Amino acid sequence: MYYDFWNLVQPPFSQQQDTQLFFESELHEEALARLLFVADEQKRCSLFTGPSGTGKSLTLKVCRQILERTTHQCEYLDLLGLGEEEFLWQLCGHLRLGPAHDTQLPQLWRKLTDYLTGLQLTQGRLILLLDHVDQSRLESLSAVERLLHHGNLQFPCVSVVLTVDNIQSPLAERASRFSDLSIELTTFDAPMTENYIQHRLNLSGCPDSLFSTNALQEIHKATQGIPAEINQICDLALLAGYEQNLNSIDAEVIRRVRQEIKSSPTHVNRISEAIQGV
Repeated sequence: MYYDFWNLVQPPFSQQQDTQLFFESELHEEALARLLFVADEQKRCSLFTGPSGTGKSLTLKVCRQILERTTHQCEYLDLLGLGEEEFLWQLCGHLRLGPAHDTQLPQLWRKLTDYLTGLQLTQGRLILLLDHVDQSRLESLSAVERLLHHGNLQFPCVSVVLTVDNIQSPLAERASRFSDLSIELTTFDAPMTENYIQHRLNLSGCPDSLFSTNALQEIHKATQGIPAEINQICDLALLAGYEQNLNSIDAEVIRRVRQEIKSSPTHVNRISEAIQGV
């Protein structure tokens, strides 16, 4: 693969949600601190917002790893496309409440309310990290509201974090009505984009930058500082450099890669040829 050409021990710009690849920028550090504040201070609900690709899901998973070392029960669920019954069935499964394949919605609610009542009596805490809420069904958000109203509202046993990409969506607007804390993850500026790229290279065994200064500027311009898009363009740029036997990546390579991503290839479509040859 191309990373052997660059003397890398692993692909540096993988899109996998691997917590070992987490880049704790100032933005992510602040978001993580707020997430932990929600858990420690018994906040009922917080809304975690930011453009798609800024790292909300990965930040949630890092938060879960930290909370697993505490007395809190913490669960991460992706609500993408889920309705109420699917959401509750998965939640019961995560909590080891033994839902059967054919357990009906009323029985799922009974299992959950019994669990939460026991949690309240023992002064336990459940932290739910719910991803892609704005891409779930409306009934799932109604279920979240019902969970939040269980038990003692002054000292809740459940804290919920809801992530949304589009704050203007109807589901996000509804969620904001019962949220008591807002957490926002914004895009990188140019220096942070450069630091992020070098962080990824360092993790892959490359202490030196493989990108020229002009290339880094072009990457920030092309991606607007969104980590997922930085990963995509850098990954293809290293592939192009491998195919052309380059020593480093310059701004022209980045411009050509950007054209490839936009499906308008240049007159010599060498990146696509390299992909076909892998």
